[in-house]
Amino acid sequence: MFSNQPRIRRRGAARTAVQPFPPATAQSGSEGMIIPYDHAATFELTGRPGNIVQGVVNVGSDGVFVATAIGYGFEEQRTRPIEAPLPTSSTPPSIAPGDFTLGQFPIAALIEGFRFNPRSQQSVFTPPRQPGQPLPPGADAVFLNEPFARGQFFGARGVLERIQPPTDLSFFFSIVDSGTGREFQDQPAYNLASLGKSNGERPFRLLARPLSFVPRSTLRLQIAEHTEGARGTLFIVLYGYKILASACAEPLARSWVTTPQGCPVELVGEPDARAIPFDYVTTFDLTGNPNNLIEDEISVNVDGGFIATSIGYGLAVEERSITVELNHISEVVDTALRSAISGWSRTTPIDLNQFPLRLLPSNALLGGIRMRPNFLRVALDNNGSLATQFPGNLINSIFEPLNKPDDVSFRYEIFDGGTGHELQNRPLNNVAGLGIANGDRPFKKLARPMSFLPRSTIRVKVEERFGRGTLFIAFQGYKLIGGAQAASAGGRR
Repeated sequence: MFSNQPRIRRRGAARTAVQPFPPATAQSGSEGMIIPYDHAATFELTGRPGNIVQGVVNVGSDGVFVATAIGYGFEEQRTRPIEAPLPTSSTPPSIAPGDFTLGQFPIAALIEGFRFNPRSQQSVFTPPRQPGQPLPPGADAVFLNEPFARGQFFGARGVLERIQPPTDLSFFFSIVDSGTGREFQDQPAYNLASLGKSNGERPFRLLARPLSFVPRSTLRLQIAEHTEGARGTLFIVLYGYKILASACAEPLARSWVTTPQGCPVELVGEPDARAIPFDYVTTFDLTGNPNNLIEDEISVNVDGGFIATSIGYGLAVEERSITVELNHISEVVDTALRSAISGWSRTTPIDLNQFPLRLLPSNALLGGIRMRPNFLRVALDNNGSLATQFPGNLINSIFEPLNKPDDVSFRYEIFDGGTGHELQNRPLNNVAGLGIANGDRPFKKLARPMSFLPRSTIRVKVEERFGRGTLFIAFQGYKLIGGAQAASAGGRR
């Protein structure tokens, strides 16, 4: 494989000289630089088995791309609108958002999960500030735990969403190198057999031999859908590195992989007494609003260059349990409903059909909740309807949040401010580019270590898809300490 392997020396055998590409310097700009790089293609799946979707990866004109591994991820459209029935006593029918009751929901939505559409939070909850008033110090416009709005609104279309469980995606794919006309399989390959599980719970599939692509070449991919009802965006990613040099021809790249030693040792990362393990971490506050863009920068210290060897991430969420707030019964707007539930307590039976959403924390309703599977026998009567005599002492245990680290979904971009280069050709899905979200995977190892100059920046841009909380993205590697060696770290490749 094209990895950082030490040179092999065998007694009695002639040594084969491997001429590495000329190292880049601060004066030579990007000439001869080698950076880790990901090339991705996206496919919009419709959920119709047999549907054929095609995509193309276009290699840029700035250098040779060498692919060392392949992986994928599925950004699924898991939300479906819920049309909750409205009361007919008023004309036109209207309802306060906190007065929706569990009896108005389909049972399947309570079992699988539901939430308020994040785009409707301005009308469902009281804004965190009045128009024209400044935010409190350290606060932002994110709805954290705001009370329900007391005003009524007409209709409910698009306000409530049902959240379906993640789909175990399956598909067939084929890959053709347009530059050479070669196919990479004798027949369409099955994703589970060739790439692993769709949720990212596997190491990235290493190619048996690195595959190099000349500038301006293309790679064509064809997907045949196999899973019914799976709608969303499929990412297929080729992981590797780019040789950013006009003089680096394809034969040179191929000569590296044909030598017994493989690729030359990475020159920037020779460990010595002046190198220490070090992580640079950036954080993002995810609001749960799809397509919301957040950007952050990491400033590399002036005391030495930083060598990144791998990337990891994780989502920290606050709500692990859901506490029902029975003291909010007096805030129910509907007079008849407030009168019917006024006697509820933790020592009396509770009719779940009349349970209003106002008694649940707004954080949980924006992130998504569902009934715990092990409580369904108590929460449902024999006829499958909601229980009318649910024990009040269990009411704090019946719901669980859907906002979990396992389910976070986002797209990301990484930009090296020191050299002015992107590290991918398009925003990447987190599972496709970094692996499963719950941490049950090896860290994403860069195909080539990435060196960052002192005083340079690492800019990360995140586009939200699903999940609320604090997102941590960690660049793992080591820092070079000291004068001359650290100063030249960014230019030695």
